Amino acid sequence: MSTPLEKRILQFGLTLASLYQLYQVANGFIVNATTIPLNVAIGFFFLLFLALGMRLKNITWLAFFLHLIMLPVLVYFWKEFGGLAGTVPMILYVYITLIISTLHGALLMLTLVFYLIVFVALSVYPGLTGIPVFDPSKVEDIQLAIDFFVIALIITIYLIYVKDRLITYRGRVSHRHHQLQHLSSTLQEQNEALHVKQEETMSINENLENIVEERINGIEEKNRELAEYAFINAHLLRAPICRLLGIINLMEIERKDEQIASLKEKALFIDRIVRRVNDMM
Repeated sequence: MSTPLEKRILQFGLTLASLYQLYQVANGFIVNATTIPLNVAIGFFFLLFLALGMRLKNITWLAFFLHLIMLPVLVYFWKEFGGLAGTVPMILYVYITLIISTLHGALLMLTLVFYLIVFVALSVYPGLTGIPVFDPSKVEDIQLAIDFFVIALIITIYLIYVKDRLITYRGRVSHRHHQLQHLSSTLQEQNEALHVKQEETMSINENLENIVEERINGIEEKNRELAEYAFINAHLLRAPICRLLGIINLMEIERKDEQIASLKEKALFIDRIVRRVNDMM
């Protein structure tokens, strides 16, 4: 996937290329050149790709097809404008920087291989192409000087733009790096705080276990006390009451009066209370 930096460089390169073709058309009218229609067509071609590059999110394949289509165009101008004697080789070098700036990976290597093969064939093996390597007869000194000045100006503007984009991009990367460092530091602090909280939680859990164990021991102790009290209530306390009731029954056999009846009623009341306490245990 292409990066925003590659997309911006391609758009700027196509803009410069369109302006250069406009210069070539204007210059063609001055010197009465025969390549005016071709330069106009190439200018519209660059504008078309510029419009597509602005609309597409991924410009990788667009840039690849652009560079492939431009290869025969550069060969044509190499032939028509003196080969190494003209400005086409310089334009070719400038265009290769655009290729390197807008492609990456396998497509970049493939495109550079195509351009290298064509350049070697044109400059080293002219017999294969039938195009002269150096033909100064097709070059005018004044025009050549003007073209070199224009191309040098384009190179300067292009390099300034690329440097500015790279500085901006580096600034964004540096800012993002600082943000990530801050986020990493924040996460580390949160992890440390979480670790402290976990230790506190473990300590609280241990304390809770001790508290629960103490409570359980306390309840067990209370249960033992209640059991002991129930035993006392059932045996040591009820036994005298039962004997007292037995004595009261014997007294009732011998004689009956209100005092013995009242004593019996109170003894039964105490016995009922004791029984109720036993039932609650």
